[in-house]
Amino acid sequence: MMIGNFGFDLKSLEIFVSTVDAGNMTLAAEKLGTTQSAVSQNLANLERSLEALLLDRTVRPIEVTTAGRFLYDRAQQILKQAEKTSQDMRQTHFNHLNHVNIAMVDSLVNPLSSSLVTTLKKYTHTWSIHSGLSHRHANALLARHVDMIISDDAMEGYPELMRFPILREPFILVLPKDQPIDDKHLLKSLKNFGFIRYTAASLIGIRIENYLKRISLEPQISLRLDNTFAILSSVSAGLGWSITTPLSLFNTGIDMASITCLPLPQEPLYRNITLVARNNKLWELPEIIAKDSRNILNQDFNCFIHQHLPWLDEQIHIG
Repeated sequence: MMIGNFGFDLKSLEIFVSTVDAGNMTLAAEKLGTTQSAVSQNLANLERSLEALLLDRTVRPIEVTTAGRFLYDRAQQILKQAEKTSQDMRQTHFNHLNHVNIAMVDSLVNPLSSSLVTTLKKYTHTWSIHSGLSHRHANALLARHVDMIISDDAMEGYPELMRFPILREPFILVLPKDQPIDDKHLLKSLKNFGFIRYTAASLIGIRIENYLKRISLEPQISLRLDNTFAILSSVSAGLGWSITTPLSLFNTGIDMASITCLPLPQEPLYRNITLVARNNKLWELPEIIAKDSRNILNQDFNCFIHQHLPWLDEQIHIG
């Protein structure tokens, strides 16, 4: 932000408004607890700084010029805002922020949204919650377009940011329920069946593509989609197989009876969900939201895992 000489300060504006309201400098001085000469000198300095005649001193009571009326209207607005700011700053605790922007991965939108809004109501006047691709969230945080992100990108390259771990979960195979799979030759079975993949622009898509390269698996591409619900719906409809995470399954509410879930072949792959925010020691909201997020996952998400994917119990870590 550019810092320059505005030609006035709050004190000079207060003296000017008081003088206009009182109609003479003596009454304004009495109201402000100062001398008439101090008021006169301040007004002269204000006119000189702004290079404008603000008051007509040849009449009684003093009247404002056209320029003075313009400044009077603006000065009243500025002083009212300054007074409100001063009152807010004198509060013992800052219980409410004016507005908070949060971005989060798609797979957390349904599990967290309602509880997140309840928390935000306690600490903010207004809020916005965005979803979408993780790399866009990171860029938005760096550009100060959002205040915090809940993402699979922990932005480790930026040590000045603060981080609160939310979840660590494994990636898993997801196949149509009745798709025949040869467990002894799993990679061959997967290669010959259409693969429904995330778009290459997404962080989750990039990680899955790198995993497939490591295990030397080049499946046939059946579909390339940009959101988890579309991918899992396609798998459920028998159009192919995919790789996703348990939280993504939970978020979409897909019918678990229509799919089969298996561990990844050869080596595991994990995803970490982290709340990332700019470092401000006086700002407690990110830590509060992280704690609430963990509590929600401990209740609802854990129940989903116990019921449908109990073999993953020990591979999922919340917090």
